[in-house]
Amino acid sequence: MKFNRSAYKPLDYDTLEEIISFKDIHRPLLELKNIKVKANIFLDEEGMFNVSFEIKGVAKVECARTLESVDYPLDFTESIDITELDNNPDAYLVKGNTIDLNPIILDLILGEIPTRVIKKGAKLNIEGDGYRVISEDDLSKEKEDSYNPAFDKLKDLDL
Repeated sequence: MKFNRSAYKPLDYDTLEEIISFKDIHRPLLELKNIKVKANIFLDEEGMFNVSFEIKGVAKVECARTLESVDYPLDFTESIDITELDNNPDAYLVKGNTIDLNPIILDLILGEIPTRVIKKGAKLNIEGDGYRVISEDDLSKEKEDSYNPAFDKLKDLDL
């Protein structure tokens, strides 16, 4: 989703609608296809664009326990500012005439998805190949009960 800065005059308002799919994504995001985006674009008198997004769709994310694919519904609105000047730390800085909204949309989606998504009904495996999950109390008890004969000779030394 792109637009040209030069196509707008101060106080212009426009709406763009598009269905977007993203290819270069990384875990925990597995797939972002057919995301419906509606962008309301407004250019203020100082030359700053205010873009209000309505984003809807389904993201496939990785379950934090099972590593299986989980559908995470997206349905949110967000508003951002875009400027060409370096003086506003709260706005996205985009130089040049063409403004590409796709990286901004991806940032907004990533901010909306929780860091740990757990699939409904997923259970934590407490044992597997080379690992097991135990409580702190059980670990302390195992350490107390363990015996290492390598240090028995040190008991006999008179220091």
